[in-house]
Amino acid sequence: SLACQVHCPSLVRVGSVGEGGSWMCNPWAMPKGSVVFSLGSHDFFFEADLQETTANAATIVTVDMKAPNKKSLTGLDKINATFVHAMIANKTNLKAKPPHYTVTDLMAKQGHKHIEILKMDIGSETTVLPQFLNDNTVCQIMVETHEINGLPKLLRTVANAGFLLQKYEADASETGAGLCEYSFIHESCLEKYGATLLASYLR
Repeated sequence: SLACQVHCPSLVRVGSVGEGGSWMCNPWAMPKGSVVFSLGSHDFFFEADLQETTANAATIVTVDMKAPNKKSLTGLDKINATFVHAMIANKTNLKAKPPHYTVTDLMAKQGHKHIEILKMDIGSETTVLPQFLNDNTVCQIMVETHEINGLPKLLRTVANAGFLLQKYEADASETGAGLCEYSFIHESCLEKYGATLLASYLR
């Protein structure tokens, strides 16, 4: 069992209660125009709830390797969200179907130099997230893990990049070891989002 490293008085669930939702610290404090990347998203409940909560404060890029039906895509413009049909990987391959992008390369393609919030549910988090953190930082990361192997190393990598655990829980909608949701906030963003450091022990 892991203990949370920070206390966020305004920690809320954004999106659905089950699969697809994530715990986020004080979304109301997110600056207007912040860029949010939602990787591995096909139902858009998180995106819609975040924008409803924050009065459309974010510019959202949502990515999934499965193309949603046209009905699902309806309304994304109204919430300032763009869907990209692609697979997030640790190497960009534009010839693949769908094309593969690293997070950094996809940021460049979409014209973004910085991400405020990163949500990830892609199945390859143990390779993709460390690579992203080599060159980038964000204020909050919400990631779903899918396997035990590599998890301790991943948690240390995230911690060594300056992130603190604010919430974690087993994914009740799935079965299998390693299926957990983790929510982190960067130490440089504690004041911005009104969170308080309790302890730092994962490094």
